[in-house]
Amino acid sequence: MEISGVSAGVAGRPVRSDRGLEALKSEDFFRILVTELQQQDPFEPADTSDMINQVSEIRSIELSSKLSDTLGKLAGQQQRAGVSELIGKFVTAEVPLGDGGVASVQGVVTGVRFDADGTAMLELDTGEALPADLVTHVTTLTALESGLAPEALDVSEDVTTDQTATPVEDDKQAATQRSRKPPWLQLTSSLRL
Repeated sequence: MEISGVSAGVAGRPVRSDRGLEALKSEDFFRILVTELQQQDPFEPADTSDMINQVSEIRSIELSSKLSDTLGKLAGQQQRAGVSELIGKFVTAEVPLGDGGVASVQGVVTGVRFDADGTAMLELDTGEALPADLVTHVTTLTALESGLAPEALDVSEDVTTDQTATPVEDDKQAATQRSRKPPWLQLTSSLRL
């Protein structure tokens, strides 16, 4: 009977893991601690205070990681709440064009959506959508109607952001008229109390 050889190179090679510290849980650390205790020399035991310090350091790393995750989620929630406050406001944004230029886009925010990557997209009454981080100016419709909005909001020419976008209106009064009757808030019958 013939027996095939076993390669020592495969068995002796260290195993790499791409999981990182964030994938380790406290149960993994306790298993390591128990294994260390089982394999120590009974005539020269390790100092228990050193092991306790190691476990507490590992635990603090784990808690720090959880805190970082929680703060990231909180920041995302605050971003959503902040961007949602723009609904009903007149915004101006500087949108980069393909040729290296910049187009000024204006409109009343009628909605907010969040893309799969978390980017907040403002939906304008003009039918356009733009990333919220491109907004350079926000004003209320009351300020727009009363003329308190800065002159920087005036656009002297029609500009489009891409082939499917509609021209940007430079008439503040038209934007105000559109915003008085948001499509999601139109009432078709009277309400009696």
